[in-house]
Amino acid sequence: MLAHDLLDDIETEAALAEARRRWGPPGAVSIADQYAKSRLLVGELIRGRFWIHGRGATWEAAFADADARAVAASRRKAAH
Repeated sequence: MLAHDLLDDIETEAALAEARRRWGPPGAVSIADQYAKSRLLVGELIRGRFWIHGRGATWEAAFADADARAVAASRRKAAH
């Protein structure tokens, strides 16, 4: 796990609030140590499983990745 002082608690709380705004009560944030450049994860925690919607080096990048993935998914659905 990342050292506690490397993460700003206020930024993490803001990211959690944004995740809940986007995905409702299951909205969640997490940290993945195995990824050097994109440790911060955003998504949903459903029945004990974390579903990743986006990842990035910053919370903003993780949410931007989630937005990009949603656009790509909607394009795939529209193509069918």
